[in-house]
Amino acid sequence: MDFLLMILTGLARGTLSHFFDELFICMKELDIKVGYACNNSCIFCLNKEKRYYKEFPVEDLKRQIVDSANVGCKKLIISGGEPLISKHLFDLLAFAKQKGIKAIEIQTNGRMLSYETLVKKLKEFQFISFLVSLHFSNPGLYRTYCRSDGFYQVVKGIKNLVRNKQDLTINTVVMKMNLPYLKELVKLLKGIGVVKIQYRFIDGRNVMDRYKEFVPQYKEAVPTIREIIKENPSLNIRINEIPLCVLGEEFKDSLAPPANPERVNLSIGNKLFTSPEILKSQFIFPNCEECFYHPTCKGIRKEYCQIYDTSEIKPIIKQPY
Repeated sequence: MDFLLMILTGLARGTLSHFFDELFICMKELDIKVGYACNNSCIFCLNKEKRYYKEFPVEDLKRQIVDSANVGCKKLIISGGEPLISKHLFDLLAFAKQKGIKAIEIQTNGRMLSYETLVKKLKEFQFISFLVSLHFSNPGLYRTYCRSDGFYQVVKGIKNLVRNKQDLTINTVVMKMNLPYLKELVKLLKGIGVVKIQYRFIDGRNVMDRYKEFVPQYKEAVPTIREIIKENPSLNIRINEIPLCVLGEEFKDSLAPPANPERVNLSIGNKLFTSPEILKSQFIFPNCEECFYHPTCKGIRKEYCQIYDTSEIKPIIKQPY
């Protein structure tokens, strides 16, 4: 039923690209974290409270890869922490391929990719894609909020991926600190040869004591994002966690697809959660019951609704013909 709903929603939105987005996200996926050790120490990191779980037992990870592969899993997502500093990375990659995993996504801050020898070694594993986080357009901001001097390493890493023709998407968390510099960052990325960018609205749960310092209201962030989309038609830009009623219906083709109901996330203590279960625990739907897009909208983070006025959340009502 969820699968059928996604397909019908994609067709209702009127775009073939959304149809295929929502078809292919139903591939069975496994998301594992090799541990929460990281070579950055970002102030706004969602996982900063978990950093003492530096590395998970590799046998536990392999056991879940086998279990998932046995029920038809075709994609493995490896994240952290920073997975590229794990001594078990290549062992896990080889093991996953051996067990029939067809596609792998590595979510990384990109610093280790500045070593082109590493990029070339990763390239030997076919069908690896990279989600590389870069939130700031200059080394000063990067140093202040990521608390490392890794800016130039990330830029070099992205260049190495482009040079080696690897599939990559840039992940940028939208927050008050980078809003004035998002256009500058886009210019930098386009100059390197990046064609895919993902904007994710800041979570905010780990900066609750400084929430309004970090988390903008939607109405503060949306004008800049709209301008970037309009000014860069050659870029594939996807928006996460900003509802369409605020972003504007004309930008519906830029919305990221709904959470994959077939994605399983391995968490601390070998606990398994589906992506929809995780979202249900974190998001709510104020003023949304009558909205045309309610079945597939991710909703609004609970903390945002507690701290900011939600009057900007207005249902999109479709009139019958």
